[in-house]
Amino acid sequence: MLPKIVETVLHSFPAVRDPRQDHRDHIITCKRRWMSVSWELPRIQQEENTLEGRLSRCPRSSGAPYLNQHMSEASFYIPMYTQPSPPSPGRKRALLIGINYKGQRCELRGCNNDIHNILPCLINQWGYDPRDIVQLIDDGYRPPPTRQNILLEMHRLASYSRAGDSMFFYFSGHGGQVRDLDGDEVDGYDEFVCPVDYQQSGVINDDEIHEIMVKPLAAGSRLTALFDSCHSGTVLDLPYLYDSRQCTFVDGVTPGARIRKHSQAQVVCFSGCEDFEESESITMPGRPIGGLMTFAFIHVFSCTQALTFQNRFEQIRAFVREILPDARQHPQFSCSNPLDITLPFYI
Repeated sequence: MLPKIVETVLHSFPAVRDPRQDHRDHIITCKRRWMSVSWELPRIQQEENTLEGRLSRCPRSSGAPYLNQHMSEASFYIPMYTQPSPPSPGRKRALLIGINYKGQRCELRGCNNDIHNILPCLINQWGYDPRDIVQLIDDGYRPPPTRQNILLEMHRLASYSRAGDSMFFYFSGHGGQVRDLDGDEVDGYDEFVCPVDYQQSGVINDDEIHEIMVKPLAAGSRLTALFDSCHSGTVLDLPYLYDSRQCTFVDGVTPGARIRKHSQAQVVCFSGCEDFEESESITMPGRPIGGLMTFAFIHVFSCTQALTFQNRFEQIRAFVREILPDARQHPQFSCSNPLDITLPFYI
């Protein structure tokens, strides 16, 4: 017997999609979406459906006005593969950002929890020193994830990089899309993330993120990024996007932008969904609410075996399908240089 649904519609624009219930008796879902009605400075709309039970879910969506626009066909080509790096002998640094937007109309519940979930993995399993991990969380105890603070720490992460260093960047919060103005997007839309003060200071789009955190990285360094946010498929503007159906790389940016979006470092980005999709938050039995992509990433990368990139990425997608068979999100992977997917992949 399905759980009883209690629905509350807080805003009538845009139209609310019907709640989708999971038929497993231990799963219940809740959805929260927010909508951008201006591609210059989004105004947030929120809808929330709540269901009683032990597992809940809600998309961290921007539901941007271009949500129904499908990505155009990317041009295919055969890249020259580079081997993934083994665990780095250099210094390791990390920047973790989790934003619940507490007290705002677009408030989320699980993004602060995501930081608490991934932090022990960085320290205990992936070899990061707590002193080299910066956390920006809107919990009142740590530096707030304002636009200024985020850009400053992104700049520091890149500017401190040296050959042999390994860096990890994590963002959990709202994301969305705006019209592309410089012709680098295959689908015609830039992606963005929302700092906690986005209503006063504005959003941070992918062009800005790339210029500050990707382009300045030192040659021979390595950055692994994880975005658990909506519309995040190509949020780092990396030239190569992995097509899991054909097991090859396609254009992550337009061919004309490939050279200027190249990085001398090895940059890899895992994203919770495609550019036109929403990323879900879930509550699993015995665990506080958190991002589905974050749970999947931790589950797969906590394995100590030397798994290939293809194995890890397929397992991330399998985890998402297993936990939420009706999830409308397909994790993505992009990189600055194409990888040999048959070789071991490390953080």
